[in-house]
Amino acid sequence: MPSRIPPIARIRLARSPLRLVAVPALLVASGLGLAVAAVVGPMRFLQPAWIALVAGGAVVALVGLLIAIRLLSVRLDVEEAAVRVRWLGGERIHPLVPGPVTRVRLRGENASSLRSLTGWLGWTLGRATLRGEEPIHVVRLARTPTAILVPTEDGRLAIAAASEADLIEALSRAARARQRLEELARSAPPIAEAEPAPTAEAEGRRLDEPHVLTGIERAELEERLAREREAGAAAAGTFATASEADDAADAAPAPAAVAVEAPRSGRWRRGSGAVRLGRPRPSAAFVLLPLVGSGLVWGLATVGGRLPDAGSDLGRLTSLGLVLAGPATSVGAIMARAWWPRLVGVVVASGLAAAVFVGRALLGP
Repeated sequence: MPSRIPPIARIRLARSPLRLVAVPALLVASGLGLAVAAVVGPMRFLQPAWIALVAGGAVVALVGLLIAIRLLSVRLDVEEAAVRVRWLGGERIHPLVPGPVTRVRLRGENASSLRSLTGWLGWTLGRATLRGEEPIHVVRLARTPTAILVPTEDGRLAIAAASEADLIEALSRAARARQRLEELARSAPPIAEAEPAPTAEAEGRRLDEPHVLTGIERAELEERLAREREAGAAAAGTFATASEADDAADAAPAPAAVAVEAPRSGRWRRGSGAVRLGRPRPSAAFVLLPLVGSGLVWGLATVGGRLPDAGSDLGRLTSLGLVLAGPATSVGAIMARAWWPRLVGVVVASGLAAAVFVGRALLGP
């Protein structure tokens, strides 16, 4: 039995493989070049400088390899109530909300501006700014002239699909499937709980005395009425596929009416508000802090003449401590960011603490 409901459709994304692997290939080549320079250069084997150069090259090459794996493994699935973006080692879920599905022009005449950190490379995966004011999420792996904007809880999601018609059809099918499920849920008879038959005296007292709602009953009543109003408003709305104001000529056909209710998993309700418990994604630069800290300790010890002889036992132990506190911790933080993002802070903090202890031993009085 499958662990979860299969998606409505898997959308084939527009891809530019050469643009996707250009920067990762440059990082891998740079890392290998540093390692080769350390091996064939004049530095002695297992000296701190030799170890730092080899470890730094390995980290740079590993970062490039992980970036390439992530970009080449991106997949996009349309589900009944969400769009799921998946890659090797992670995923991101964008819950759908009622609203217009629009097309935006990104190249050519009257093109809208799209600013992102990697836009100049020809691909964007993650956060971006549309027209200089609207924060959106983007899945664009090629320099496509247009993209489809889908309304989600986290803001609009721009998707550069290989076939925009297939994407719109998948969204329409998801909308119709969700609407059918909600109609079945509304038409199902309520399940009445068995209650003991009230006595004549209790029945007369209940009819004579007005019933005052408790706080819990009032909250449940307000929540049920709010859900009914949202369902009615969503059923009346449509995923009207139209062009943006700057691209009125490229309008797409409108999908069927839909009432999309965001999944309740990962939410904590309090009163009328809702807080979404998202998955943390630490910055990629954060994982390099242990490498920087270890390099700083090594540099200060070298300049101050406090670094022990590389051939001695103390020198080998010091080199091992700096490697474990710096490059090895950065590699562990990269792996944690890919598979266990909540542990990145713990890994980085442990590496920095180890670097501080080694520096205190080397630079202390």
